[in-house]
Amino acid sequence: MKKLSTYLFLILFSFSAPSFSADISEYEIEGISIGDSLLDHLSKEKIITGIERTKPAYNYLTDEFGEVYLFGKFEIYDRLAFKVKPNDNNYIIYSIKGSISYDDKLEQCFAKQKEIVEDFSLLYENARKVEQTPVFPFDPTGKSKSHNILFIFDSGDEIKVACTEYEKSLKIKNNWDDSLQIVIAKKEIIAWLRNHIN
Repeated sequence: MKKLSTYLFLILFSFSAPSFSADISEYEIEGISIGDSLLDHLSKEKIITGIERTKPAYNYLTDEFGEVYLFGKFEIYDRLAFKVKPNDNNYIIYSIKGSISYDDKLEQCFAKQKEIVEDFSLLYENARKVEQTPVFPFDPTGKSKSHNILFIFDSGDEIKVACTEYEKSLKIKNNWDDSLQIVIAKKEIIAWLRNHIN
């Protein structure tokens, strides 16, 4: 299992072999991988509560996929988020997001993002790299956006390195902060998000 760990005091891939797999289930964020059961880390009750808690904040969430946040004393990240199917009794993880707060320090986030992307570009030279800056659909002002750099694999799976920024009143209302995010996601989640986020 390959671990998503500290690089330049933040992110580093530790590899057991010189060849790098494009199978994202081989990577860990804080010891958790795509394809794991979220029940290995949270109780069923906390997962259900987490899914219900995020619904009002993210209007694209449906009965097909829900999102659960996990806060704690992690090695690298301030918080983790997982997308799972609410009706899946095993709560298999389809997406993992690790976030580090850079609130009101967006330029520092961009600098760290650049470092990580340069490293990933060497590791994943065969992946297609895409830059985009979508606005979040839940913010009618258009001020909340994500500055994304995607590494897209032939499998359809993706790794995203992003700096997010939110409109001030939304940050206060929802207790959000601007952050650096590393997201690993299966192609099923990517397709679902494209159909539900306008």
